[in-house]
Amino acid sequence: MTDSNPDKQSSQKDINNELEAHFKIIQSCSVKTDDGERILLAARPESRYPYFYPRDAACASGLLAYLSTSGLSIADDAYELLETIANFVVKVVRDDGYIGQRYALSGEEKSIYKQEDNNAHGLIILSNYLLTAEKRKEDIRDIDKVLLSIKNASQFAIKNYYRPEINLFHSTTSIHESALEEGFSCWTNFAYLKAFTLVSRVNEDFDTSDNIPDKILTFKSAFKHNLFSIMVANKRFLRRIDEKGNYDFKPDSTLLSPFYFGFGNEDKSLLHNSVSFLERQLWDPELGMIQRYLPFSGDIEIHTHAGNGPWLQYTAILAQYHYWCKNAECGDELMSLIDGYKNEKGEIPEHISTCKRFDSFMKTEWKTGLDFAKEFDRHILQDNLDFDKILEEANNMKRAYSEVADRCMISDSTMEEGGYVMFVTPLMWSHVEYMKALLYKHGLYSNDGQ
Repeated sequence: MTDSNPDKQSSQKDINNELEAHFKIIQSCSVKTDDGERILLAARPESRYPYFYPRDAACASGLLAYLSTSGLSIADDAYELLETIANFVVKVVRDDGYIGQRYALSGEEKSIYKQEDNNAHGLIILSNYLLTAEKRKEDIRDIDKVLLSIKNASQFAIKNYYRPEINLFHSTTSIHESALEEGFSCWTNFAYLKAFTLVSRVNEDFDTSDNIPDKILTFKSAFKHNLFSIMVANKRFLRRIDEKGNYDFKPDSTLLSPFYFGFGNEDKSLLHNSVSFLERQLWDPELGMIQRYLPFSGDIEIHTHAGNGPWLQYTAILAQYHYWCKNAECGDELMSLIDGYKNEKGEIPEHISTCKRFDSFMKTEWKTGLDFAKEFDRHILQDNLDFDKILEEANNMKRAYSEVADRCMISDSTMEEGGYVMFVTPLMWSHVEYMKALLYKHGLYSNDGQ
């Protein structure tokens, strides 16, 4: 990032400084274990989410891979974080290849939900690490263990989650951690397409003949063709196909999945139609930005977490999409909205709601136990789940809601709904997507073709 033009040099310096500031916040959501490994958590250890989530870490891994090979001062720190994330995945992947929803720092599985996209996320992390290490010409510690983990995780996913008669991966829950994704969801299947695309790149760049079977490598092409044929109706992508084969046309932030996982160029008209639909339907009229899905709170499958409202990581992904489409004005507008909800330290929350909605949520869902019933619906929980894990999560929820009421409520008499509340600040993933949006804006980042 060097240029002889003084104005451009100043601009690049500003970009670098902003990227470094966000990276420091991401680092603050990591902790060192007793053996010196740095583990990236979803948020700070005292938050509702004091765990390693393969999903959140996988979303970060693409950014870390880019930063690791950039000319930024944080390149080495980004690589160190990417390497330790990958090492942690190798540590926790089960011998049969299973990867769970989340883990404690010790490596103990803390999964609550049946969540079948985690193997995809683990594969993305491991592949991004190997490809980045090769690009940096780094020594790879225990490479055979990493490749074995890729093999086992791939085989487990194909054996247990893939339905060959439908040519899609099945999920009980995935990104939203609720049953509204049960069946064959857009997010889960594009996550797996990204995963197997990266695994194929690993095979091309490394000698994996003794580690990754041909069946895994040939699987991707047929799956990709079928995915773009099946997950489509009415000239746009579907949120999911349910267990009975019904098409789910509801708006959802996961309709960004084809773009997010790097397949936006495959059929731009399908993507544009999908994004235009979700943007219209999910826009929050009071707060701006996009919600993750429509908040029909009477539905047991709809979780509203401290009151419905926009989610900032998804809004940042939408900004990335607009920058990718060369709609800089739209991207800038979305980034400006996000900026307006940073706290005084520049930290970005997971999502926001209004004071009125938060109060309503506490009265009608939390105090009545409805939120508990939604979160811990036996249908979506892990089999034979230890009640201690449920109790631990419920206590984390209670602490988070109390924090919102005590410290994260911003009153504003000019707002129709009395102001807003900030939930889980900072969220590591929100800063990851914000950084990606900045890079997209300046033409420095693209996940196309990965």
